[in-house]
Amino acid sequence: MGRILLICITLLSLVGCGRDTERAPERPPQAEKTPAEETVPPADLVLRNAYIYTVDADSRIAQALAIRDGRIAFVGGEEGVTPFVGPATREEDLGGRMVLPGFIDANTQAGGPAETVDLYGAKTIEGYLEAVAKFLDQNPERQVIVGKGWSGTAFGEGAPHKGQLDQVSDTVPIVLFSSDHQAIWANSEALAAAGINMDTPDPPDGVIERDPNGLPIGVMRGQSAIALLERIIPQKSEEAYRAEIEALQAALHRQGITTIHDARFKPRTDARKLSILQKMAGLGELTVRVRASFEIDGTMPERIIKELAEHSKKFQDDDFRLQSVKLRTDGRVGTEAAVLKKPYAHREDYRGESLISQEKLNQQVKRINAENLQAQVHAIGDGAVHMALRAFVHSRDINGPEDFRNSIAHIQLLDPDDLNLFVETQAIALMQPACFARQDLFNQVAVPNLGRERADRQYPILRLFEKGVTVAAASGCHGEAVGNPLSAIQVALTRRAVDAPAESANGESASGGRVSLARMLRAFTVNGAIANRLEEETGSIQVGRWGDLIVLDQNLFQLAPEELHKARVMRTYYKGELVYDAAEAQ
Repeated sequence: MGRILLICITLLSLVGCGRDTERAPERPPQAEKTPAEETVPPADLVLRNAYIYTVDADSRIAQALAIRDGRIAFVGGEEGVTPFVGPATREEDLGGRMVLPGFIDANTQAGGPAETVDLYGAKTIEGYLEAVAKFLDQNPERQVIVGKGWSGTAFGEGAPHKGQLDQVSDTVPIVLFSSDHQAIWANSEALAAAGINMDTPDPPDGVIERDPNGLPIGVMRGQSAIALLERIIPQKSEEAYRAEIEALQAALHRQGITTIHDARFKPRTDARKLSILQKMAGLGELTVRVRASFEIDGTMPERIIKELAEHSKKFQDDDFRLQSVKLRTDGRVGTEAAVLKKPYAHREDYRGESLISQEKLNQQVKRINAENLQAQVHAIGDGAVHMALRAFVHSRDINGPEDFRNSIAHIQLLDPDDLNLFVETQAIALMQPACFARQDLFNQVAVPNLGRERADRQYPILRLFEKGVTVAAASGCHGEAVGNPLSAIQVALTRRAVDAPAESANGESASGGRVSLARMLRAFTVNGAIANRLEEETGSIQVGRWGDLIVLDQNLFQLAPEELHKARVMRTYYKGELVYDAAEAQ
């Protein structure tokens, strides 16, 4: 008993034994001691009179911090920071404003809107066509029109068809990626340019949708089918890529995002973009930290993973690093492509078809981890999530109990029996709270395909938190390049869209599945850092971490959950440098 008490006391001194980390602490941390007789090098930046929510192990609050050479040199009280002020130090009185670690978007797609038609804001077929027509009118020189962001729910009982896009143009190829990048909607000219006709066979693991006569209707599903149309898209110039990346960085800064994980780099088609990102990182031109994944499919031989591991060694800058491989196990519920443990509500004995066999997934995850890379598995249905967890178990059994930081993205459904496997394998859950609020997807897709009982258990973020799983969050939904973390946090707390009535709440709300603000702040900061092997570098406000910070105009803990979206990012700092100032942006 004495030994147990001693252990508990020791742990308490480090992280707090039995501390409820969900509550905002009421007492500030003790200022880090700076003896008067000891001279410390002056800081470059000092922030005072602030409410600094550190998101450290104890979620402590401080009033002041100092940054030197891009890293945090002091966190604590007002008196303790004074010795860090020198003649050249920039001092800022924040007037009590809230300071947080910079947000980390753990699963996004780095690509700005400059070169494509942005369809995420449109919700109808007419809206899609109008957006494409407007883009074409503004960019008449484009050889191919590329867009992304359409959703199958906009078509109701119908489906995308080349004829709809032919109304916009029957002379310029139009290629539109779905919001989850699992399908392409194209016009007749695009099909002709790609040489796709009624004699073109479906590629392995891909589908060319056809009419009763066998003619392609302009919809391609699956990565191998998508690749048939991707080849007609012209490669962007270096200038265009740079402009896209710079536009993306500016958008991320406005939302307070300082680190992202881009999970959609393709080994063969993204070589130029990888090279440009690496060049920008080397020149200090990246002001958002990028961690990235190569994406492969189940048809690739295992030797490709070793080649990717060698290739990834070229990209190991702190600002840009490739360290993981993404695999897909299934598709979306709306297209009946998600792999379920039990049949779809309206199709007896049909559970969806996986994009990769369990054996192949086991082999690929094992090899990924053997090369000291992380495996990120896209899994929506509970059957697909189970496949991913089994693959993680297999890798552990072969490679040993290393800290691989494997993760599963999306997790729309989860069998409660698999929660223990999450803990056993130390798998990280990558969740997209913005998806929780999609009432159209709930009513038109989830309920008809899953039945009400399963639909009410969607996106089980609370159960994952309560089980002790590391949950990291993404700001957007279904591939959006940039979302608003504050709005996403609000959705996780309310289970409904911003400004939507209470009765519109859906998903796990039926069982009280709302999470706390403290947990969601961890999901968007330190847990995102853990997911990317960055917790010693960023994700919390502690001495030695990079000065990745944001200043908000309101204290989130003083707002009702329904009001969180009203808070605004006033400033964003990356490595101690001010990269966004709302006052200057106006």
